[in-house]
Amino acid sequence: MSAAATELISVNPSTLEEVGRTPITDADALHRRVEEAHAAFADWRTDRARRQGLLAACSVELMRKLPQIAPLLSQEQGKTVEDAGNEVWISARCLAHHARVAWDDETPGVEAAGRSVVIQHRPLGVVAAIVPWNFPVFLMMAKIAPALAAGNTVVVKPAESVALVVGKVVEILNTVLPGGVLQIVQGGPEVGQALIGHRRVRKVSFTGSTKVGTAIMRQAAETITPVTLELGGNDPAIVLADADLAACATTLARNAFFNSGQMCIAPKRAYVPEHLVDAFCEAFSAEMANLPVGDGLAPGTKVGPLHNRAQLDLVTELLEKAVAGGGRVVTGGGRGTDLPGYFLEPTLVRDVDDAADLVALEQFGPVFPVVAYQDVEDVLATLDEQEFGLGASVWGSTEAAEPVAQRIEAGSVWINQHNALEVELPFGGLKSSGFGREGGEEGVQDFLASRVVSTKR
Repeated sequence: MSAAATELISVNPSTLEEVGRTPITDADALHRRVEEAHAAFADWRTDRARRQGLLAACSVELMRKLPQIAPLLSQEQGKTVEDAGNEVWISARCLAHHARVAWDDETPGVEAAGRSVVIQHRPLGVVAAIVPWNFPVFLMMAKIAPALAAGNTVVVKPAESVALVVGKVVEILNTVLPGGVLQIVQGGPEVGQALIGHRRVRKVSFTGSTKVGTAIMRQAAETITPVTLELGGNDPAIVLADADLAACATTLARNAFFNSGQMCIAPKRAYVPEHLVDAFCEAFSAEMANLPVGDGLAPGTKVGPLHNRAQLDLVTELLEKAVAGGGRVVTGGGRGTDLPGYFLEPTLVRDVDDAADLVALEQFGPVFPVVAYQDVEDVLATLDEQEFGLGASVWGSTEAAEPVAQRIEAGSVWINQHNALEVELPFGGLKSSGFGREGGEEGVQDFLASRVVSTKR
């Protein structure tokens, strides 16, 4: 643990003013909380019906406290207060869904005279849930809801910059849950490393960058601790020649700049037939006019700031390199506001080569490049070589789009829509976008282990 810092300072990315402070969890406190979660596991695992009732009650309580949570989430993370409220709402839905998920022991057809066999699905123990800053409430809930439903206990470690709102949500849930079942530790990477390496931790679930996910998997391998990794994404949108350009451009613009583009599953570039690029950019730009930039708490704001200086600098650098390489800014490129925070207004760039860093890397910001193509086979070949495989969308008639969608390696592929996610469905990536699933019944199974009980009578 760091000897220098004793607390985390949360800063509003719109105003650069301090929002509040959170004590860093020291080594002794971290050990106690993990041990308390381990002790609570013995009782929590035993009664599924009780767990379901408590998770349902958590969902109700979270919605009741939405007016307290949403403004704090907006202040600390930067997103609009409307989007923050929707994040709390979907988090409550996630809890309610997992309160209904059930599973049964299985009796396989291998019985013989005097012998019976049962396959049981049992919880693992203490789960470490490591949460990023872009959707801290929902991405925490996507981990703790299935983990708790399965009978595990959970220790949450949020990103340092969203410590206040995650701490507030954990506090609210703990007014419903039994003591010890849900714990929280706060701090930087050293706190996360100590949590992952604790001998009581039986599972690690992480959402964040591929680089950090690789380090977590490497550390977890030392203790043979299973991991679920939801990592980076650089999701393409492939526009076909017979696509409804107006509907396509409108939907992509709304999704590309949601949360200032800081969403792993957001569309991050469009491949458009060369002869349709002008029309696509015109329709896309028209929708961008409906996305005013400002403080997330201000009425009418649709796009807030980036979350931190490092992210703003990265996206700005990628944009400048793309323009220097021949790309042309169609709309945007400025700050969009006089506020002092980390602002970059929604920006559309065309005439960008698909080898440009703005296209090839996950920029994670409000810049959207358009790549012209002549043959969709070339696009598919490019996607086949890319490192990420989180999501993708294809736009066109069903007859034309379905064969293209079938050839894309990604955990989620949409046709004539993007970012259509439901808590009832499994979500996760392929390739460098990670492995394991969250959501649906499959997400609960990620927090269970199978064992065979064979009895000779």
